[in-house]
Amino acid sequence: MKLPENPFHPGEILLEEFLEPMGMTQSAFAEKLGWTRTRLNELIKGKRGITADAALDLAKALKTSPKLWMNLQATWDLAQAVKRRRVA
Repeated sequence: MKLPENPFHPGEILLEEFLEPMGMTQSAFAEKLGWTRTRLNELIKGKRGITADAALDLAKALKTSPKLWMNLQATWDLAQAVKRRRVA
């Protein structure tokens, strides 16, 4: 199985495919999730990853599968590891 050439961070997907089309602010979505704005913003900026608990929260709020979020994170993490090995 081949990895995507340039996978997107799950936070970028969250922002561009969900929040922006819904017209929802980060503040409003953080409140809906019961998260701090900082936590959500760090995820969107790629400074934080998706945990199993975060995947469950996002899936419930967005009516998606938690596996979607975990798979996005795993794909991102693997791509970053491959990049690091190529540099080393």
